[in-house]
Amino acid sequence: MSLKTRAFVFATFFGSCLVVGLLVASLTTEYWVQAQAKRHNSSESEGKINFGLFGGSKHLNVAYGWRLHEINVLSIIRDEPDVINYWLWLGTTFGTGFSILASAISAVSSVIKSASSPSTRKTGTMVVLFVSNFLSGLSQILAFVCWILQFFQHLQHNVLVEADRTNQWYTTNNASLGHSFYFIVAGIVIVTINIILLSCAVKHERRVRTRVFDTPTDEKTQGAIMLY
Repeated sequence: MSLKTRAFVFATFFGSCLVVGLLVASLTTEYWVQAQAKRHNSSESEGKINFGLFGGSKHLNVAYGWRLHEINVLSIIRDEPDVINYWLWLGTTFGTGFSILASAISAVSSVIKSASSPSTRKTGTMVVLFVSNFLSGLSQILAFVCWILQFFQHLQHNVLVEADRTNQWYTTNNASLGHSFYFIVAGIVIVTINIILLSCAVKHERRVRTRVFDTPTDEKTQGAIMLY
């Protein structure tokens, strides 16, 4: 494997590590959705809500100062499925988690492949690289689609539990996708770049091998072969 091919392959290591970091951040941060809350018949009341896949926070001000309330997403899914759809949440969570695993495998495989002996021509590791990056991208697309559906079918209209709605709070058309969600978008872009780099590595290696096999043997070498 040529030096340039190794460079292409090893570059995917950094991309895979970046994807893992982004996806871990998306799972652990609480900004998959953000919303501004208002209250009917009260211009002085306001609120801010944000949550991720597992937890979040709710700040409400009824003109007497801000009050912080923690949000347990799993409790909302269990008690009020009309707010967050379980299956769309599961698809988002599974897609994000599986992408972390696939990208971690890709990172390890890229190091193994780029450090392999120049005479080694086994394609198994390269196949693992392609498959792991493809699965990572596919899983992130699953998470992306599930959360987009979650947002436009449910969260765009309401992110509040029944007790808050009974108390005249609403968030209709005041919600937006948070930066934790956009980590997924960045991960999809990076995985796409990884696949392009791997394709370039394969094409370059094929060209190198073709040139080696097509190089004519000089007259002295041919004479030595004939003499032998």
